[in-house]
Amino acid sequence: MGAKPRRRPNTSSTTFDARAKRLTSVLERRADPDTKAWWERYLRGVIGFHGVRMATIRRELRTWLEKERAVTPMTASDEKQLAMTLLMQPLAEDKLAGILFYQEVLVPNGSVVWRRDLPRMAALFDDGSIADWSTCDWFCVKVLGPLVVREGQPCATAIAAWSRADNLWRRRAAVVSFVNLAKHGDANFTRFTDIVLGACTELVKSSERFAQTGAAWVLRELSRAEPNRVSAFLRANLGSLSRDGVRSATAKMTVRRQADLLEEHEVLMSKTTTRVPVGVRL
Repeated sequence: MGAKPRRRPNTSSTTFDARAKRLTSVLERRADPDTKAWWERYLRGVIGFHGVRMATIRRELRTWLEKERAVTPMTASDEKQLAMTLLMQPLAEDKLAGILFYQEVLVPNGSVVWRRDLPRMAALFDDGSIADWSTCDWFCVKVLGPLVVREGQPCATAIAAWSRADNLWRRRAAVVSFVNLAKHGDANFTRFTDIVLGACTELVKSSERFAQTGAAWVLRELSRAEPNRVSAFLRANLGSLSRDGVRSATAKMTVRRQADLLEEHEVLMSKTTTRVPVGVRL
């Protein structure tokens, strides 16, 4: 008799949903009402919470994954789909579990192939699975940033190109993904600074708060390595930046340099502000 055929894993969407549900149900049971209330106040209601701390999410994720692998073997593709299924859930901790799955398992073990997987990650923004600043920023610093560290300039260039996307959160990701690398400037790899400043150029064209704050955040970190280039960028784009954006972007510069840039911004804004004659009502 021939060998018994090996059973192939069931990879239907229903199966992924069922597996994800087993983890989200555990997180629901670990919920603390006070933690839930605190996070929902802090995020101002932009996303709902179970009320579970990150250490608990991480611990339950590991236990759940071990059990799921024991029940049915999974390919790397299966595990990536499972992480994405978690990110598609409505509550913040479920999404964070998906992010930690990427950070602790899929990126370190080489399962993520950026040329193939970045378009799928982009879809998480475009379909609304990532649609708040907290989830966006966690995904950037825990998944996309480490992916850039591993893959270098080509991957960074592809992420920076998201700065021209229609979706606000994908545009924010185009710069926030580099915040933990920016303090090293071009020591990361050749043309790192050019890539980041190019993405920031696109973001500051928008007056949307989270576009401006994303650019300011990475510029602040980049100024530690490249104060002159960041100063030049700010001077070239003062007309597009809010005062808060300039203040944030210059927070790690010298007091004198920050004061000069803020003064230049104030002068420019005073020249471009429409002045209404006394007695004229808008």
